Amino acid sequence: MPPTTAELVHDRNLGDLLKHRDVVLEGCEAPQRTARVVLADMLGTDEARTDDAMLVASELIANAIQHAGGAVSFRIEVYELGSALGVVDRASDTGALPVSPSNSSTEPTDVAVSGRGLFIVQRLANTWSVEQTENGKIVIAVLTQAGSR
Repeated sequence: MPPTTAELVHDRNLGDLLKHRDVVLEGCEAPQRTARVVLADMLGTDEARTDDAMLVASELIANAIQHAGGAVSFRIEVYELGSALGVVDRASDTGALPVSPSNSSTEPTDVAVSGRGLFIVQRLANTWSVEQTENGKIVIAVLTQAGSR
């Protein structure tokens, strides 16, 4: 079983925290672009790492917009061996997120028209989770550097 986000982050499997930034997205005209700019600044020149993180962040923000009334903020934590990305929204129903996201509809041979966001996150991130916050929830994805699992 893969480690949980809490295990990776709080049990220091990612090493020391190097950088942390919270970005307000509420009221932002282009929240996904804003998150990508912050990620590029914080993750630097590792193109593969940055590309995966940008796609994961974009999917998490899109899900918050589509299913939770919008993204409130974006959190990025850069560790020695990876990063943790979180998107906060105001919806409090953590049970609405599928435990095992899928890329198909009810028929195994059909591809779903929507609902692939968390499937993409699950494929790119080492682990992801959802946690209650004071005013909603945060969906967190952890991406480790190659070879640091």
